Amino acid sequence: MTDLDEYITKCEACAVPDSQINTTDIPELTEEDFARGHFKYWKPLKKSITFRIDFDNLSWLQSKGAKGYQKRMNEVIRWARQNGCPLV
Repeated sequence: MTDLDEYITKCEACAVPDSQINTTDIPELTEEDFARGHFKYWKPLKKSITFRIDFDNLSWLQSKGAKGYQKRMNEVIRWARQNGCPLV
């Protein structure tokens, strides 16, 4: 048995079942909590890619400033996905 296996065995022996944990003093999280809490600042993993975009779409994304257009593009894609826009 390795040190890790021993450690896991000890932890499991001392574990308390979820049903015995008192959570009455923990408030339920609401949508408002997620909107203004630290979850609001959670950032999903990002992957750098290269793709071609039509000039008019790029101009539209950059119309509020060239800086941040990739973030706006990502928000547009996320909105489309979350609102069930079909992929053609």
